[in-house]
Amino acid sequence: MDLRNFLKELEAHSELERFGRPVSLQYQLGDILFTLEQKGLGAGLFLEVGKSMPVVGGILASPRRIALALGCRREEIVDRCLAALTQPCPPKRVEKAACQEVVFRDEEVDLGFLPVPVHARRDRGPFITAGVVVSKDPETGCQNLSFQRMQVKGKNKLGIMINEWRHLRDFYRKAELQGESLPISVAIGVNPCIMMAAGFRYDGDEMELAGALAGEELPVSKSVTNDILVPADAEIIIEGVIEPHAREEEGPLGEFTGHYSKAWPSPVLRVKAMSMRKNPIYQTIAGASFEHVNLGNVLPREPILKQFVTYASGNVKALHLPPYGSGFLALIALEKTNPGEPKNVALAALVSHVNIKAVIVVDPDIDIFNPHEVLWALTTRVRPDLDVFTVPGAQGHELDPTSDDRGVLCKVGIDATQLEKNSGFERVRYRNVNLDDVR
Repeated sequence: MDLRNFLKELEAHSELERFGRPVSLQYQLGDILFTLEQKGLGAGLFLEVGKSMPVVGGILASPRRIALALGCRREEIVDRCLAALTQPCPPKRVEKAACQEVVFRDEEVDLGFLPVPVHARRDRGPFITAGVVVSKDPETGCQNLSFQRMQVKGKNKLGIMINEWRHLRDFYRKAELQGESLPISVAIGVNPCIMMAAGFRYDGDEMELAGALAGEELPVSKSVTNDILVPADAEIIIEGVIEPHAREEEGPLGEFTGHYSKAWPSPVLRVKAMSMRKNPIYQTIAGASFEHVNLGNVLPREPILKQFVTYASGNVKALHLPPYGSGFLALIALEKTNPGEPKNVALAALVSHVNIKAVIVVDPDIDIFNPHEVLWALTTRVRPDLDVFTVPGAQGHELDPTSDDRGVLCKVGIDATQLEKNSGFERVRYRNVNLDDVR
């Protein structure tokens, strides 16, 4: 299931929209991806963008398409991801790689060859957003997959933002302390399971998780200029080095928070080589889209969230990190047996990942996948002086506008379960009617 085969699968399930007329990479493509998402339509494949290859975006913006990539039902996604953490499947090395059918080195490299969009109006130029960064610990040799935004700054130069808590940050620190560059490779247009795995924080090689999600050993091959193993059937590979002790202003960019980020002093990536398949497809992710939040916050966080909250209580019935909460909000349905149980579950959720800033615990009669019901519980079942607690000075995400530059902020837990003394209040319920039967 490389990208090309996945696009065929999407089209077979009416989950792909083709655009044959010319589309501008400056804002218009981003506007179309946003519109497709808001209308609940498929991914977008843009065949005419004024460059030498088509562009695809939004492939994992909905649970329907995520389930197709995993070959499971929508309600099985969390458990499928959780199982991958305990049943890793290492990749298999191959010598012949489709991603190296065409190779550019040194002076031949020109990032302007790639159709990198400017998605939103205040983005500071084109950003590579769907590139899976493949890096290696300079001490242990263990590889890692991650997403980092990369601003195109020249024909062979990228600005790369690296979050405080990333494994890549650890690797870069080790190299920088020795005054050395850190080699990385960036894979664009990969098996969707590799994209999902790249969002996880895992102490081993996330390619093992990708293989577990895909249900097979995934092929990898050595990069052209370094010894990093990359997905062999990727559409495009960018190889380079992150220079030590070099920082340049990078950003702003429309981020998963739904805001434009600040401009940041970020490291510099010098590109040494670029390889690709014949007739490659460029893949992108629109900033602040549901796909952005799904890959960075929902898919990799919900399995870990389930581990933490079910350890705190066996009465958890459902959980969700809604894309509209930018990955900062956790919703948990709990059939409580003790009045203190919701707060314990909320505390467990808050420590399951630094991104989670707010937790709302509700009764099982509340559909946590329906924001109308969650808000109803907040307004009718919460007594703020008893049911809300805060955790000041906690580590969150530095892109959260309420945090300081290192991500320190205040977290909150809300017990929105029904008070026992108010249990006599019964919800008004109606039944859904097929309107065609009564017209």
